[in-house]
Amino acid sequence: MRAFRRRLRTTLVAGLVAVLASACVADPGPPPTVEPTPTTDTTEQTTPPTVEPSEPERTEVAVGVDELRNGLNPHLLADTSPLVDSIADLVLPSPFIGGAQNEDLVTFAAEVQDSLPGESQPEETVTADEDVSAAENAGTVVQTVRYEIHPEAQWSDGTPITGSDFIYLWKEITHTPGVIEPDGYRAIEEIRTANGGRTVEVDFSRRVANWQDLFNHLLPSHLADGGATDFSTAFYATIGAGGSRFTIDSVDRARGVITLHRNDRFWGQDPAQIDILTLRTVYSVTQGLDLLRSGQIKYLDQLPSETMAQAYRLLPEAEATVVDGPRTLQLDYNVSSEILGEADARKELTSLLDIPVIARQAAGRTADLRVADNVPVAENAAPSEELVAATQDAPLRIGADLADEVASAAVRTIADLLARYDIEVEIVSTDIPSAARSTLVDGDLDALVTRTRDDGGLNYLASRYRCPPDEDSLRLANLTGYCTTSGDELSDEILAGAYGEEVARQRIAQLNDFEELTVPIMRESRVIVRKVEEVNVDNAENPEDTADPFAGGLSNAGAWRIPVEED
Repeated sequence: MRAFRRRLRTTLVAGLVAVLASACVADPGPPPTVEPTPTTDTTEQTTPPTVEPSEPERTEVAVGVDELRNGLNPHLLADTSPLVDSIADLVLPSPFIGGAQNEDLVTFAAEVQDSLPGESQPEETVTADEDVSAAENAGTVVQTVRYEIHPEAQWSDGTPITGSDFIYLWKEITHTPGVIEPDGYRAIEEIRTANGGRTVEVDFSRRVANWQDLFNHLLPSHLADGGATDFSTAFYATIGAGGSRFTIDSVDRARGVITLHRNDRFWGQDPAQIDILTLRTVYSVTQGLDLLRSGQIKYLDQLPSETMAQAYRLLPEAEATVVDGPRTLQLDYNVSSEILGEADARKELTSLLDIPVIARQAAGRTADLRVADNVPVAENAAPSEELVAATQDAPLRIGADLADEVASAAVRTIADLLARYDIEVEIVSTDIPSAARSTLVDGDLDALVTRTRDDGGLNYLASRYRCPPDEDSLRLANLTGYCTTSGDELSDEILAGAYGEEVARQRIAQLNDFEELTVPIMRESRVIVRKVEEVNVDNAENPEDTADPFAGGLSNAGAWRIPVEED
């Protein structure tokens, strides 16, 4: 049988060859093209596949942070927080950083005596509105500062950084309720730009000693809809372009994640060493510990809770420290209030407030709590019959930002404390822009709990009790509405540098003691945690020396680097 099968296969193959041969004779095709074959190697040659070069792995650091409370505008009282300040430091450009000129942004910044140099002519001139400039000094120039913007300075979308961004910030801060440190901007009489907006000259009608603190955290004016968008909300969702080492890629409030990318258009000498910086909301100490243990976050910068610092210090291979922050939770009385319009009534109410209790309840902790200086409540403290009667007819209306859990807790505690003295309080959930624009001005709010950011500068102190732009207009930084000639004179002296920072602070404290305008409740603290050997800081002068990774907190992430493991 096997022999038969072999014969059958041989017959079939022979027949198939015959058919193919006849077909070639019937329809001959073109002669075949024969590729030359190498004679030196009889083995089969194969071309290796082309390997595309792989992109270098992107470096990423995830950081545990607090939840984003409101928007991202660092110039608003409603938005101010350690997280917003840190993002601003990483994303937004400033002419001066830590008192030193930022050479990446400005090649020249100084007071000058002459006008625009050479043949430069102003391309744009913007003059202060009458309601913003000091009436007695309007039109009088006592100081001129010139900035030369770096020719390569640009936003991450390619738009040049120019004098338009200076003008935008000046105009918005002097026209927006509830802003931070507006007094130096209110002293500006005129801004001129030249050389394609790269030269900026600022005239002041009142002297500003610390002019270097102005124009900090410039915002991309070209993304603000030509002024059509309210400054209070223009940068609520995101900041569309960065002008420093990072730019904001996305803000996912639902997931509690903010993603920053290294700004590839950054022109400066020291770009960020990390490609992606992920800011992740950590909702509890337990979650933070788990994320640090697993390496899902390498750094943490948060407001403390009761056991936070202690718990993180127990974590192996981690370092934790507690640092002071620049904010103060405080109660601002409204001088336009019918009940609290007089200093005596405000002093009486303050004497009933147990500040340590309010601070503990607002913060929800006793550990790492910086209670503001206060006078203990007397054992026999009692309100006057007039104050009690006044609140029976119309309860005291004390407000707080609904999005601020700490301020809201403070208001509830204040209401409970005053209820023990039969003083009726109505808690008002509001937002700071609305309060500063209308309800405080109209006297519909008697007081407001909020946060102020004190960077220790003269501009902050001068802004504390400066008169509002107009008696019936919005409140800028002075939410109390206090306005006297002597108060404005003190603000002028502080702004001009007549006193050092310590003496200026004493003078402001004396004014507050006399008028009882603001009641500080507690100062800010933060807990910073770093995984050892996983986050370092570049030291440009001596790369072998690792700088303090805690210095500056999250704001210093532009200098962070991930150590490279040696082979």
